[in-house]
Amino acid sequence: MIGENNKIRVLVVDDSRVVRVAATRMFDDQFEIKLGVDGADGLAILERHPDLHVVFTDLAMPEMDGFELLEAIRSHTDERIREIPVIVATGAGNPESAKQKAFSMGATDFVTKPFNATDIKARARSYAQLREQNRSLKEHATIDELTGLLNLRGLQLQLEKELSFAARHESNLTMIAIEVDHYKDLFVRIGREGTEKVVKRVARVLDDTFRKEDSIARVGLARYVVSMPMALSENAMELANRICHTIETLKAKLDGKRIKITVSIGVSSVQVDSDMDAATLLGVSIEALERASLDGASQIYEMTLEEYREKMEEEAKRGLSIDNLLEQIESGNQLAIASQLDNAIERLGPLLR
Repeated sequence: MIGENNKIRVLVVDDSRVVRVAATRMFDDQFEIKLGVDGADGLAILERHPDLHVVFTDLAMPEMDGFELLEAIRSHTDERIREIPVIVATGAGNPESAKQKAFSMGATDFVTKPFNATDIKARARSYAQLREQNRSLKEHATIDELTGLLNLRGLQLQLEKELSFAARHESNLTMIAIEVDHYKDLFVRIGREGTEKVVKRVARVLDDTFRKEDSIARVGLARYVVSMPMALSENAMELANRICHTIETLKAKLDGKRIKITVSIGVSSVQVDSDMDAATLLGVSIEALERASLDGASQIYEMTLEEYREKMEEEAKRGLSIDNLLEQIESGNQLAIASQLDNAIERLGPLLR
C-alpha cells in the first residue's frame, strides 16, 4: 500500500515539451514522475516499470498516438500494465467524439488542458490508492476472476492441507501442469478477447475432466496446475493424453479461418513425507511442463522427484542465469521466479549497490 514514505509513481506521456515541464512542476516531492515523448516511448517506459500507479496521456502524438497507447495497454499480456489507470488529457482541439472513443477503448478518466495542479494531483493520488487497494484484494483472493478456478494463492493453501493429509496417511500426491502452446503468438493473432475465450474454454475442459477431489488452478496467463491426491501416475498420464486430444478439437477463429489450439503437459507423482513442501511439489510439475514444451506442441512429459532434484543440483552448480530469470519474469512464470528470487537478489546485490 502507499504509505507516508512511498511516492506515487506517475507516467506523463505528451509530445509537447512545455506540457511535460509543466506537469513535472505541478507534482511535488510526494510523487515520482516519468516522462514519455509519445505513445511508443510511454509504452516502453511502462513495460520497464509495470509498478507505476497511473498514466496521464495526450491523444494527438507522433509514432504512437494516445488511442494506440490505450489499445496497447488494455491488450497487454502483463496484467499489471493492462489494469493501470489511464487518464486522458483533452483540449480544445479534441472533439467530443474523440473523448467517447477513448472511453470506449478503456480510458479511466479525463483531465482538460490547461491542467490545474490541485486537480491533477488529486486524481493521481485517488487512482493510485484505488489501484493499490485492488491489488491488495487480489493478493488475498483465492479465486481466478477469469476462469473461476483457484488462483496460485488458492492452490498453495489447498496444497498445504493436502500435504498434511498425505503425510499422515503416507500416500502420494500427483501434480499435472498444463499450458497453452505458443500463447504469445496466439495473443498477437487473435487478441486479448480471443485468447481469454481460449483460456476459459481450456478451463472448462479441465473442470470436466478431473475428479471433484482434485484442485484445479490457473497460475499464469495460459498455465494451469492440478493437484490430484492419492492418484496413480498412470491414471494421470491417461488424463493428460485425453486432455491433449480434447484441446486439439478446440478451434479459435481469425478472419473466418480456424486456428489450431494445443497444450503441453507435465506430470509428476510424489510420495509425500514430513519434509515435503508445496514449493517442491509445484516445482516438479512446472519443470516437467517446461520439458514437455521443449519437445514441441501437444507433448507430455513425466518427471520424478529424483530427476527434478538432480536437475536443481546441476543448475545450482552452474549458477543462476539472470537471462533465464528475466525470461521467466517476462512470461509471468511466478513459480519459477519465486524459486530463484532469493539467489538472484544475493547475486545482484553488489551490482545494485
